[in-house]
Amino acid sequence: MTVQEENGVITYNPMAILHLFNNAISLQETKKLIKIKGIYTPGKGANYSGYYYDSLRDESSDASLTLLIPSLIRNKLIPNKTITFNGFITRRVVNNGGRIELQVTIADLIEQTHNKYSDDELKAIEVLQKKAAAGYRDVQSFIKLRIINDERIKIVILVGKTGIIDSDIKHQIRESINEYDIAFEKINLSSESEILSSISNFNTPETDILIVSRGGGENLDIFNKLPIAEACINLKPYFLTAIGHKEDTTLLQKVADKSFITPSEFGQFLNDIFNQTQEELQNSKAKLVESITIQLKANYEKQLQNLNEKLKAVEELKNKSAEESKKLHDEKIKALNSQIELLTKNHANQLTQTQQLQSEKLAMLQKQVDSFNQQNSSKDTLLNSYKKQIQDLESKSSVNWLAVIIAVVIGIVIGIALKK
Repeated sequence: MTVQEENGVITYNPMAILHLFNNAISLQETKKLIKIKGIYTPGKGANYSGYYYDSLRDESSDASLTLLIPSLIRNKLIPNKTITFNGFITRRVVNNGGRIELQVTIADLIEQTHNKYSDDELKAIEVLQKKAAAGYRDVQSFIKLRIINDERIKIVILVGKTGIIDSDIKHQIRESINEYDIAFEKINLSSESEILSSISNFNTPETDILIVSRGGGENLDIFNKLPIAEACINLKPYFLTAIGHKEDTTLLQKVADKSFITPSEFGQFLNDIFNQTQEELQNSKAKLVESITIQLKANYEKQLQNLNEKLKAVEELKNKSAEESKKLHDEKIKALNSQIELLTKNHANQLTQTQQLQSEKLAMLQKQVDSFNQQNSSKDTLLNSYKKQIQDLESKSSVNWLAVIIAVVIGIVIGIALKK
């Protein structure tokens, strides 16, 4: 069973998918006989149910289809001839490859003619297809980049042994010849083997550009040789040609990254590209200098503006700081004045109190002095009285010693009392 359905979900296997697409392909041409033309190529020659499986190739490309031919018609066909026939398109499912192949079945042979293209022409087409796949490289950009980076370019030019085109090339390069490292390799340009050998010898990273150059003349068949063209498809160096023939374009010219009609044109190309690159460099430098100048000027003006803004901010800050400092200074002066006034007032009060206290102390002292003086005066009076009494006693002729002793005792007692 190729298709399963469970819970509304359909599951396909590979065979079902192949037949699904095979049945879905519906073309009007598959339902009728059509006229077909191509190059007949025989297969292995095995007979399957009266049919042979051969190939039908396109005349101008490598496209091909499987050709089913009945035995009677196949006996009339000549390999590699262009045939025109009536046939129909069928499809075949290839299970192991997951492919649907188209097949053409011959129903009626109309004609068989010579090929539109020879085998060599078909091979030449294949060579050109290979070159297109490999890609054509931009030699002009390569040379300009080397000149900009001040790097010398190694150029090898294959010329004929008897040719004088090297002088023509040098003449056209003019003064810029010193900017290139050019080597002329003289070989026999009529020898396929010598050309192939030289191409192989210079297929190295040291060679930047390899060019085949020849002057005017006929005998261009050598440059249509397939081996030479194939050898030049994937060269490491850039490959150029300068073959002096304007009418015919050879296969070698077609596979070249760049081709020139004459050797002189190649020399002129080297000179022009050098001068052009130098001019572009000078213009670029001038533009660069102008751009840098404008940028520096803009940066300078911006920095100047920033400095002015900073200076203005500093001035404002300075003024603000000065105002705040003055205000703070005035507040401090006011506070100091208040403190001085308070101290002065306190000092005056203290001075007044001190003077009052001193006056009171002086008054008390004066009172004590007066009292002392008064006491001393009393003492002097009493002492004088005692002295007089003693004198009176001494003046008496008879001494009353008892009275004397009593007087002395009384004097001592009085003295002690006065001291207290």
